[in-house]
Amino acid sequence: MVGPVDLPVGSLTPATDTEVVNTVLLEYTERLEAVLPDGTEDFMISTGGDEIADDLAVVLSFALNATFTPIREKADRLIKKPSESTRRLVPADVLPSTFTPRLVLRAADVEALLAFTTSLLALNRKVYEQAMRAMRRIVTASERIAEDPTLAYTDYVAALESLSADTVVPDSGWDRYPHEKKKILDPVLAKLPEEQTTEMRSAILKADKAGIAARYKAFMDSHLRPSFFREEAVGVVRPVTGAALPLLVAQSYTTRSKSVHELRELRRETWLHAGGAHTVDVPDVGLMLTHEGLNRLARHVVRTFVQRGSTEVDRAYRWRDHLPNVIQVRLAPEFYLGHPEAMTKSTAGARAGEFFGYIIEVLAGRDEHLRVDMRPVLERIELALATHRKRVVREPMLAIYLLWHRLMEAQFHRPAPDKVLTAALTELQEPSMFAFTAGVLLGSTPPWSVDDLCDLAEQRYEDMRRRQPVELPPRVDAALWTLVAQRLRDDGAPTTLICAAIDRAVKCSPGDEDVMGLEQWFTSGRLDDLDLQALILGRSPLKRSVTP
Repeated sequence: MVGPVDLPVGSLTPATDTEVVNTVLLEYTERLEAVLPDGTEDFMISTGGDEIADDLAVVLSFALNATFTPIREKADRLIKKPSESTRRLVPADVLPSTFTPRLVLRAADVEALLAFTTSLLALNRKVYEQAMRAMRRIVTASERIAEDPTLAYTDYVAALESLSADTVVPDSGWDRYPHEKKKILDPVLAKLPEEQTTEMRSAILKADKAGIAARYKAFMDSHLRPSFFREEAVGVVRPVTGAALPLLVAQSYTTRSKSVHELRELRRETWLHAGGAHTVDVPDVGLMLTHEGLNRLARHVVRTFVQRGSTEVDRAYRWRDHLPNVIQVRLAPEFYLGHPEAMTKSTAGARAGEFFGYIIEVLAGRDEHLRVDMRPVLERIELALATHRKRVVREPMLAIYLLWHRLMEAQFHRPAPDKVLTAALTELQEPSMFAFTAGVLLGSTPPWSVDDLCDLAEQRYEDMRRRQPVELPPRVDAALWTLVAQRLRDDGAPTTLICAAIDRAVKCSPGDEDVMGLEQWFTSGRLDDLDLQALILGRSPLKRSVTP
């Protein structure tokens, strides 16, 4: 490379051209919108730029089958001439072309780089991100090839597999079904009537099409261009042949599966002393792709994927959500609990859970100042209760309303709360987590039957196993299961049921010494009266201290 190269994202300028590890200077300008869609000024003026340099290093490494990195120490570690050692490999022992020292770019290399980066940046955003993930995994695989050849091989296949998710597997006849499988199936199918035999063969072929391996093989086959067997194969040692390609692709997927699921190590014959060959005949295994062969195949297939990828603009893409060096954090409830717009019919349960957690900290004395004014939210609750009739909406709103008016001084009450409070006292008699929590925090143990308590606890446990349950403070769930255990004991239930209930209590609040202490008391058969409010507030739940 003689002079600066202008890329779509900046420019590359050579700083050295005769060193073992040559240096290029990258110059680019990061552009962010200064004004947000709502007309306000954006606080962010830069993301730091590091990720742009990292991504460009990936693209350069992939497109040029070379090694580019912003980290000098990493370059010095990777870019070395082959060692020919059997004990301490260097990357060039396995991928000599990728880690060539004193790399000099030719005009044809630069031209190909420009064409590739232009096509890449024109892609639809989803396709672009798929390509970048695959290229990043391929480059990472090449970089770790001397440290862990098996993992590197697996990563190559995983990168290609990630692109095959939407591949449509073409139909194939029974005559093309693998011979080793037909030898097992044909004798069984021959015993069936002809019509059933045809149906079974069709079902077997359809089932095979639905597999991930079938999609992977179909994707690889459909993304091979004629150049793979022509100009790209010039000078290649033991190149991949067209006839052997399906077997080699299938073998690569099998190798990846055995590595992931059985921790099978790649045979040393695959990568040791391969001499730059792209295929190798491994004893007891047969023909396999070497890392060099898989490397060339992977880069060819991803290039095809980029060339054919959709360039349709994704107008729904929210690029601000994907800015580098930006993380999304969950705000503490104090920042939004008092905002009326945060209370809706779909968020009522979540807001109640957050309010419980907040008020528990205040009642326990761990938070000395009640910094949230809920009165604007209570006004919104009054309006919502006038139109909503579903329990899942009303109960969390009523629990918040009731707790606020029972725990706060009169000066913080709503002007006319009696109607809503009456509804709360009536509707929160039915078993629910909101009724349970509100009642216990107000010092009242729910009067429900043992069957009602068990049903509530089991339903809550099932809800917690779902992806997004209503979050409640852990000790609330522990208190519920502790009450279940106590009622079961008082009802004369078998010890196994009692122990199972208190076991659930411990698992709802792991590592909680008070709850674990309750488990010991239940196991010993001696237990004082429980103070569930104290348990939820983080205090000792035993009303009297008794030495066992």
